[in-house]
Amino acid sequence: MNKTTKLLIICLAAVFATSCNSWLEVEQDDNVMENDLFDDQEGFQMALNGVYLNMNSSSDYGSSLSMTTVDVMAQYYNCSASDHTYGLLQEYAYDQTNVESTFSSIWQSAYQQIANLNAIIEHCDEDGGALHEGYYELFKGEALGLRAMYHFDMLRLFGPLWSNRSAASIPYMTSSDRSIQPLLSADSVMDCVMADLEEAANLLRDVDPVITEGARNESGGTEGNDMYYRLYRMNYFAVQALRARAALYMQDYTNAKNYAVETIQAATRDSMFQLINSAYIQSYSLDHVFEPEVLFALYNTQRGDLFDSYFSESNDARTMLATAENRVTNMYENTTDWRVDRFWDNAENSQANIFIKYEDQTPSTLLEDQWDRVRYMIPLIRLSELYLIAAECVGLQELNVTEAVESYLNPLRQARNEMPIEGEISTAQLREYIMNEYIRDFVGEGQTFFYFKRNELSSIPNGETAGATIPMDASRYVVPLPDSETDQRE
Repeated sequence: MNKTTKLLIICLAAVFATSCNSWLEVEQDDNVMENDLFDDQEGFQMALNGVYLNMNSSSDYGSSLSMTTVDVMAQYYNCSASDHTYGLLQEYAYDQTNVESTFSSIWQSAYQQIANLNAIIEHCDEDGGALHEGYYELFKGEALGLRAMYHFDMLRLFGPLWSNRSAASIPYMTSSDRSIQPLLSADSVMDCVMADLEEAANLLRDVDPVITEGARNESGGTEGNDMYYRLYRMNYFAVQALRARAALYMQDYTNAKNYAVETIQAATRDSMFQLINSAYIQSYSLDHVFEPEVLFALYNTQRGDLFDSYFSESNDARTMLATAENRVTNMYENTTDWRVDRFWDNAENSQANIFIKYEDQTPSTLLEDQWDRVRYMIPLIRLSELYLIAAECVGLQELNVTEAVESYLNPLRQARNEMPIEGEISTAQLREYIMNEYIRDFVGEGQTFFYFKRNELSSIPNGETAGATIPMDASRYVVPLPDSETDQRE
């Protein structure tokens, strides 16, 4: 297959992203295009890049699993206006047609991606001889890590509360043939997630340059970019962070702590990745995503358009996502917190605030270089989460609150220009501090609702009224499987 034909396949990836067919199977009769795609390394690169491209779709991490659907479920925004696009979703009205459609699209997008990843994994083993030294490990490791991430997030969304983890949840797909697979219990799904992440880590451990050289957020020039821009790939540190996230979900606090602490130590060595500080904030005024902390992110050239579609003040009240009055001042301890001005507009008054983390900007000539580094970034995994995981495991499970505060929580608070916690605090107070940091830090990144669900909180902040709460239970935390999945099992 020549380069032009392979490029056509990648272009078709975007077209087929919302189709019921895998883009690797655009010729259904004999799958010639899929098979020929993997006859050399270039084909593997194109296939994996196609997966990363499709992650930016609106039903995927490009919107629903980052800044819109799951964040509306986390009650960040006030969707109480009559006929608001997200009003029924904010009320967890999962039986309503437009809400059902939203989750059906999320489900279909995820499992389309999983099928594509399975094809890549299968061909790594069948045609791995076409890959240069180290690339078998790199490509298969990335694909396994992404497969685990997709299944994990489908479980976190559609699966039961962990206290009911023996209940049937979702299928775990390990083949590209799309045959119907049984619904596994939640704990069985997580066993599969952890197995995939372990294999991914073992494959990436000896070949991923992120381990010794960091993000390499720069072009590889004549070398190509597969070993560069590692924060936009499922790199080794991202896999290890996912292991910490997943272990915590399983209440495996020992391993969650170990993965978190080890990844913090390895990733921050020689300042490859690091929590931001005042010097960085002053020097990089255009960075609203805190790039030095980001371990894995999307590269989305339409990020500014997404801001315009969902958050811009020019939108109608029925479509715009904005906070309730006083919500931001209620959310943060003080307006000197760097997240207040970097994440929100009009954040120093009592009015509703606009979420500006992803707003496009027009930098001056002097600021163009720093803007180019962050302009298209949508973070999915960052260092701050690892600090919070470590604080939770050390303080709430090992009951060493002092160490949790001094080693993990206070460094994060100082990196946000919050006052350090002084004196002794109770485990209940520590739990509240941790929850508040999730709420403050991960807006637009899709993690807060899953924090609430993992902890099975009986109430969470109310998006419509600052300072108020709404009751929560399994009926709100657990999204029903879409009809497209249940109908084929009848």
